[in-house]
Amino acid sequence: MRFKGISVVLGLLALLATACWPGPPPSELTYFAPYEAAIEAGSNLPGTGIRYAGLSDSRAEVLIDGQRTFKQKGDSLDWEGSPAEGASVDLSLRILWYTAEKLHVAGTAKVRVSNPAPQAASIPTEAPIQYSNAPVAYNVARGKYIPGTLVKYLGKEKEGAHLEGVEGHPYRKIADSIVWEGKLRDNVYLRLNLRVLFIAEDSLRVGGMATIWITP
Repeated sequence: MRFKGISVVLGLLALLATACWPGPPPSELTYFAPYEAAIEAGSNLPGTGIRYAGLSDSRAEVLIDGQRTFKQKGDSLDWEGSPAEGASVDLSLRILWYTAEKLHVAGTAKVRVSNPAPQAASIPTEAPIQYSNAPVAYNVARGKYIPGTLVKYLGKEKEGAHLEGVEGHPYRKIADSIVWEGKLRDNVYLRLNLRVLFIAEDSLRVGGMATIWITP
């Protein structure tokens, strides 16, 4: 049953990958991630102008870029801004529940990174801003890089997809993994955990999950 589930996921990612353009390097990378967080009373949601002030008359008192508002369970809580140069975040959240000490929110995050210049780098996993489990799928032309990485597709060979920029053995077969960690630009880091979906002479389809860290 586990392998059947993996096959379904790979199939869905393959369909998504067919819509991706294998052209020149993108001037902007976009990621859509689920997001959930708890905001301590008196603190900001990291990287945003959302601040939880605490309870007020049984409602949650919230400051959004300095503007005071009062929320209840199920209410929307949105924010858009730039936590670091070249990175913008659009949060679309709902309030799950709250106490005098914490406000719990969940929703989606749209993260855009402009003019990425990938470099191999260690991930600062302690960074205060993190967006995880963003699904991605790419159709990569031969001689081109997987977006956001220094992994280049060199073509199809009998051993599988021939890759440049990976550690160790440079070949991957269908359903094999490709993992990349690096820096997209100053203060913005990326980890891609991909699987090979399809190998052709002129293109490679991959799909998986992205995690983005931002250090303001």
